[in-house]
Amino acid sequence: MRTGAETEPGAQAGTALPGRNPGLSLFGFPEQLEGLGKLLPYGLLLSITLALYGPTLFFDFVSDDRRYVLENLQIRRLTWDHFREMWTSSYFSNYAPLHNLIMAVAYAAGGGLDPFAFHLTQLVLHAACVAALYFLLSAIESKQVALLATVLFAVYPPNLETVAWVAEIKSTLAFLFFLVSFWFYARMGRSERPRNGAWCALFLILSLLSKINTVVAPGIFLLYDYKQGYAVKKGRVWSLSCLFLISALFAWVHMISARPMSLGAPGMLLEESIVDFAVSPSSLASGYFGGLNVHLLNLPGLLLFYVRMVVFPYPLSIWHMVRIYGALNWQSGLAWIAVLVWLWILYRSSREYQFWQLWFIVFLLPVLQIVPNSIWVADRYLYIPAIGAFVLLGKLLFNFLDRHGDRRLRWSAELACLGIILSFAWSTHQHLPVWRSGLSLWQDTIKGCMTSPYCHRGLGEAYVAIGYRYHAIEELFRAVQLRPASTYLISLGDAYTDVGDYKRALVAYRLAQQTGELVPINILAKVARAHYGLGELQPARAAVNRGLELNPNNPRVLTVKAFIDWKMGDREQARATLRKVLELNAEDSLSAHPRDFFTFVWGNQAEVSAILSDLGPF
Repeated sequence: MRTGAETEPGAQAGTALPGRNPGLSLFGFPEQLEGLGKLLPYGLLLSITLALYGPTLFFDFVSDDRRYVLENLQIRRLTWDHFREMWTSSYFSNYAPLHNLIMAVAYAAGGGLDPFAFHLTQLVLHAACVAALYFLLSAIESKQVALLATVLFAVYPPNLETVAWVAEIKSTLAFLFFLVSFWFYARMGRSERPRNGAWCALFLILSLLSKINTVVAPGIFLLYDYKQGYAVKKGRVWSLSCLFLISALFAWVHMISARPMSLGAPGMLLEESIVDFAVSPSSLASGYFGGLNVHLLNLPGLLLFYVRMVVFPYPLSIWHMVRIYGALNWQSGLAWIAVLVWLWILYRSSREYQFWQLWFIVFLLPVLQIVPNSIWVADRYLYIPAIGAFVLLGKLLFNFLDRHGDRRLRWSAELACLGIILSFAWSTHQHLPVWRSGLSLWQDTIKGCMTSPYCHRGLGEAYVAIGYRYHAIEELFRAVQLRPASTYLISLGDAYTDVGDYKRALVAYRLAQQTGELVPINILAKVARAHYGLGELQPARAAVNRGLELNPNNPRVLTVKAFIDWKMGDREQARATLRKVLELNAEDSLSAHPRDFFTFVWGNQAEVSAILSDLGPF
């Protein structure tokens, strides 16, 4: 194994190898800049980023944005109670208080649920990541490598999923803090001052408080020491031990927070899998899809998917269907052979090339299904790992040109790189409109996942959001046909309720209750709502009473109770119940507008107007 000579952070930035005479260079010009001219690369990178992703400012909320923004009461106010709740509880199976805090700031700055404020926040964070990445790479690699890698990162098509999706603010925030943490760690190579280690630890904590995906950061820091050839010193060992301890602590917290979602991971994986074997219910209950052996068998295939997406990022999709094998065959065998060959090449590489290959692998480790995850593969998972491939390309190219290339060869190679950059930018630009709305996103996604009930539900809910209710019923019915799970039956029942087909809604809700799966208490409110629509007040009352036994303060159950009381002539009780609902939801800014709030909860604006006109004011 070759080690190669290494330098301190910043030492190789702008330095020339013996005999190097690059002359004019598309990517080498930053090495010639002085004074304020050194800001030129940042201006170029930010201009590319803002020009490419500027249209996202006018996009709508999509997919999980409903859970992270529209239904997230933690972000509605910047008060001490909200702040305390962010830091003492998880949300949507994630402990990420800084994510919720930045969302709360965007909510307050935008005056409410305005998508523009959230997309602006995400765009600013991504632009900051681009600038910080160039700053870091310039400190540990040559400036021409740093510029090429950062431009590729700025235009890389799969990053669109992260930048255009408000829910992924957590990813850009975590990456930004990681870059700062890494920079302070790199400074420790030149100075063992305790403050560098303290700042490194602080920004690592901030990163992990945003999203757990940077939990592997201490491993990257250790590999950086290996790349640089630093001697093992007691102080550095203590620093790394503390950083690993921080990551271990956050990993433990995440495992506890994510346990409810991880138990349901196999069911989600089933919906994005193309399988050649029968999946037993017992293996699904284990937390692993088909068992741990299936996950390990298919691990090389998942890793090679990301390698292919770096080289040829197509097709882009929010939901990839993945072929999963239950036993060793020639496809899975070839994948293992390919990975073993790669590991041999990795072993034979010099340290500087090993580091960036391992960057790619290590940052993918949390999503390679060693620990159960509800998504087999995703474009957004390449947001950080792909940087390793881009730096590796730059180092291989420029090291070759610096040693063997004349000016003509250099310009030919750099023009080829420019062609790759332009093709990436064009692909990103072409795919950008897909993220304009939930409908455009799922209409594009469904083309590649016609056998997935999740995709049909996504498209169905997008139709509901724009009022295309019968189109929604058609898609949601297809989801139920593919997999009659409670979540899809409930969505179908909701769609039937929206169009006033309460009999079919009741059938869907009852089937959901009969699946044996854990269903939310809100289903009792939905059942009562359907009975109410049919004029069956006694069965509606019975469903409400069962719901109140489970949770006497459930707002949806209480709202249905108020409508039943009102319908049965008990106006005072109905008024008192509606007031109680508003008091229980005082933290929801929408409750300040009772008509809008109850329309959101009940669904029928005409009926809400009638009851409020009769019982008001509130």
